[in-house]
Amino acid sequence: MKPTRVALTIPILSLLALAGCSSSPSSAPATSTTKATTATPASTGSSGGGSSTNTTIAAGSTGTVSEACPTAAVVSAALGSTYPAPQSSSGAGLVSCNYNDPNTSANLVLGFSKATGITDAALKTTAQSQASAQNVTASPVAGLGDAAYLFSLHDASTNASGVATTVLLVKVGSTLIDITAEATPAEVEALGHVLVK
Repeated sequence: MKPTRVALTIPILSLLALAGCSSSPSSAPATSTTKATTATPASTGSSGGGSSTNTTIAAGSTGTVSEACPTAAVVSAALGSTYPAPQSSSGAGLVSCNYNDPNTSANLVLGFSKATGITDAALKTTAQSQASAQNVTASPVAGLGDAAYLFSLHDASTNASGVATTVLLVKVGSTLIDITAEATPAEVEALGHVLVK
């Protein structure tokens, strides 16, 4: 895994989580009321991927998201490349899922974070700020969660896969999803739609 992927993923989720802590409860939209049900932990495959507790968040009319690392089969189907089982870690309200394509060395990092009180406007501001820091522009993605923004870096020539890194930030109720992958915007958006049902 390249350090830049983790360095990019965790600060985005951390910034949003901090913004949620400073928001007043009245700033949360009515559809962000969530109900959490904890299921049994997902099983760990023999290929070395860890797993976290599978929590499903009902997010009003915007969809639901499972805060567990998707299987390699799910990720591979969405991105059109073969990925191994994820290496997962969790702590401080963040679940991180790291995948690495052994054939192309392409990286994929998924992050799930709790952020009660985060507004759609806060997500937009954060996405635009992160994109601007990379000299690119974040674009809204319609029909995905409460709000979603996508941007691609200008790093294809330095990535082993030859594909630029794409970042997708999605807010579903009080859950934030960050997908950072060496994949096309269409592939990353397809994975976003698989994660948010």
